[in-house]
Amino acid sequence: MYVPYMKSVNYPIAWPVDFLSEFKQAAEDAGVSTAAAIRRSAKLGLPKFRQETAGGRVTNVDPLPDSVARKLYAEREDDSDSIRRLIAAQPKDAQ
Repeated sequence: MYVPYMKSVNYPIAWPVDFLSEFKQAAEDAGVSTAAAIRRSAKLGLPKFRQETAGGRVTNVDPLPDSVARKLYAEREDDSDSIRRLIAAQPKDAQ
């Protein structure tokens, strides 16, 4: 199979010592170079990494429908009595 020349970049990575022996063994088993095994494992593992670290939803609760959210946020919630009590309860030396 022909693989066209691809641009590459050298990036130093500090590996735990036992990783190198695992990569060398995996490369030998697959019949490829150690560098190829490292590149391929990084590429194969990237989708799983992205899935596990995605900054998607934080909760399992479905978002409110737009019409409900607009109605809730359109209503003013002025609880000035509670705010005054909260301010009065703060230590006098607080800045």
